[in-house]
Amino acid sequence: MRLSVEPRRAVATPGTPTMLGVVVTNGSDVISGYVLRVLGADPSWVEIEDPSPRLFPGESVSVGIVLTLPEGIPAGERRVSVQVRDVTDQAAIAIEDVTVDVPALPRTTVSLEPATVTAGKVAGFAAVVRNDGNTVQHARLVARDPEAATTYTFDPDGFSLAPGQSTSVALAASAKRPFVGDPLLRPFELRLEGPSAPPTDAPPAASGVFVQKPLLSRGMLGLLGLLLAISTFALIITIALSSVVGRSAADRDLAIQVAQARQAAAQTGTSTVEGTVIQLSTGAPAQDVTVLLFGADDPSQPVKTQATGTDGAFAMSDLPAGEYTVQVTGAGFAPTWYPSAAAQPDAQPVELTTGQTVDGLTVVVGGVPATLTGTVTGADVGGAQLTVELPLDVPPLAGEVQPEAGEATATGSTGAVVRTVPIGADGTFEVADLPSPAVYDLVVSKAGFASAVQRVDVAAGEDRSGIQLSLLTGDGSIAGSVSGAAGPVGGATVVASAGQVVVETVTLTEEPVGSFTLRGLPTPGTYTVVVTAEGFAPATLNLTLTPAQELTGVSVLLGQDQSSISGLVTVPGGDPSGVVVTVTDGAVTAQTVTRSSAPAGSWEVTGLRLPSTYTVTFSRADLESQVLSVSLDGFGNVTSGAPSATQVNATLRAADGTISGVVRQSTTTGATSPVGNVTVTVSSGTTQRVVTTASTPASEVGRYVVDTLPPGTYTVTFSRAGTRPTSTIVVLAASQNRDLSPVLVAPAAISGTVTQGSAQVQAGRAVLLYLAAQYGTAAGPVATTTTDSAGFYSFQDVSAPEHYIVEVRTTPSGTVLVTSTPQTVSASQQLTVNLSIPTD
Repeated sequence: MRLSVEPRRAVATPGTPTMLGVVVTNGSDVISGYVLRVLGADPSWVEIEDPSPRLFPGESVSVGIVLTLPEGIPAGERRVSVQVRDVTDQAAIAIEDVTVDVPALPRTTVSLEPATVTAGKVAGFAAVVRNDGNTVQHARLVARDPEAATTYTFDPDGFSLAPGQSTSVALAASAKRPFVGDPLLRPFELRLEGPSAPPTDAPPAASGVFVQKPLLSRGMLGLLGLLLAISTFALIITIALSSVVGRSAADRDLAIQVAQARQAAAQTGTSTVEGTVIQLSTGAPAQDVTVLLFGADDPSQPVKTQATGTDGAFAMSDLPAGEYTVQVTGAGFAPTWYPSAAAQPDAQPVELTTGQTVDGLTVVVGGVPATLTGTVTGADVGGAQLTVELPLDVPPLAGEVQPEAGEATATGSTGAVVRTVPIGADGTFEVADLPSPAVYDLVVSKAGFASAVQRVDVAAGEDRSGIQLSLLTGDGSIAGSVSGAAGPVGGATVVASAGQVVVETVTLTEEPVGSFTLRGLPTPGTYTVVVTAEGFAPATLNLTLTPAQELTGVSVLLGQDQSSISGLVTVPGGDPSGVVVTVTDGAVTAQTVTRSSAPAGSWEVTGLRLPSTYTVTFSRADLESQVLSVSLDGFGNVTSGAPSATQVNATLRAADGTISGVVRQSTTTGATSPVGNVTVTVSSGTTQRVVTTASTPASEVGRYVVDTLPPGTYTVTFSRAGTRPTSTIVVLAASQNRDLSPVLVAPAAISGTVTQGSAQVQAGRAVLLYLAAQYGTAAGPVATTTTDSAGFYSFQDVSAPEHYIVEVRTTPSGTVLVTSTPQTVSASQQLTVNLSIPTD
């Protein structure tokens, strides 16, 4: 399988598709399927024309990959990898790296709040600057007006914003104030100055108007004259009417005294009514509300009136016997009839007999819905929301809601949500129809900002305005130190991010070196903290901040960004130089060879990324390959795969194999013994090796060795005259020493009995064995033996196949007594040839 990618370096503008061409070639002998992936890029950024091609042997296919980076991705160099995996062989993977350059696209927006301010000498504005580009923006704001009569002051004077960050700049515009006349309009425009700021002829970033009021306006002068005329007229009216008011007061006092006398006469009795008034929303006593008692004879005119005390209790005595109804009214409360009716016909009457005391009456009153209005201030209040919560630590919910197991006890910033309203772009809010009276927590929140809480005690029916809340940029912080193997690291970049919130700083280069503090982090939240420094590998931490937490003591240890692996290769009894050492982690591959100079067999590979796990392969044509999996930590130390933390050593064996053993042969009795002069043939294809088993010395008889055999499959044949050959198939691995010790079948033999007539011949008759082709020539016998007392003879281990003639003599050189016909002996055949000597 081969993989090629073009181009190897591409410029990818965010939002614009970038085309990569991939060519995959099937170098195997079978049809294979492949899976293409792009590593280092989000799958939503990548579109592959044919992610799963199938190829015939030797076939190639071109696949287009469209890479579309999202808007807002940071500028700079990124590396992605194109991976091709063979679905039939999970270990067959090819990877090619592509460098993607993301160009810088500076874009900054400025909004001025408010756009118009009316003031005297100095007008205050707030300019919100947001970096909508993909690179860090270093700039400052400047203001210009056509008359150049206004002085502008910015706080801060300059700023540096990471992509997606925003900041608030306070603008103070001041000019000489006119003494009298109409207001002056002083328009101005805001522009950015900096390395990536727009050109001077571009439209302004924002515009505003300073409406400057004079010290005395024309309307003020007219108002002063009008006030003088009104004051004179009022003085005259007051003197004229003072006598009339005195007479009216005397008449009023007389009328009140008469009415009180009549009421006292009508309420004389000995009965009493007692009770308590409580609030519907909280269950607390209703203090200072009015309790009215109406008689049945006149339901429109109260018999008695009383205000409740601090405990909400009331008691009306000296009442005549009869039927009464009770009403409760008060500021902010809806009129309620006992026990909780809205109208008098629905009220429950109270029956009183002479001298009776009716107590325990409970009247539940509900407040008129309340309204809350106010303003939220901050750098960017648009999109914020206000949540009205009923606290869990004050009545009526205090002690009623128990925390779950493991959950923190309720605090003043947690509660039951009553209402949620959005905050307007100008920061204003209104919450209407709130149950009252009650205590509420007003919580203002927005993604990327710290939540602010303000508790308000709302009276019954209250219409409260002017509530001020602040949206803070962040009330949490993370502080700590960065160090490496050699000590503290100064100048390291520390970036904390959570969603759209990104806060960046650098570690100190002076005492305390390596320390850092990230401020203005919205809480609660979980932040990913990435620490980078030149010459070091990045480190990533996940830290969680609780509300308003200032986390300290964070320790970050940076490892090296690159390292090396070295070691020593040894070959027992051989030369260790020239061994190819390949180091790869799947994305990066490095290769070297072992040295021939001292120390021979040493090697080193540099420029390896850390931390990572590498596959180290040692190979040479005549040696058995060895593969190690080696893990390096952030400091370049070997943590696994090798016994040493600084060295990766390997011992390689010869790649050739050996077949050896001892050949034995059976006898006619069933016993076996080593046998020499056996031909051993080792063949594989056109390659053939032939050796012969040893016949001397006695301790080495039957032994053979066939060495320097390449790994493969061999046919080993053992053959010897007189016996059947035997063959064995052997699969030989690299550096394998295969023991193969066969037992050959018994060799060919000729035996028989010599008789004369019906009797056996005497012992000691000579029996000679001749090759049939040589019989009658000067050639002698190939074997000689004698008969035993039974006339039996035997020739063991004769060559076969062959033709023989057996001859019997009186002595080895004596008279021929009998000769056999030619006999054919096959390999391992046990041939019987009986001979009879003539009697005449």
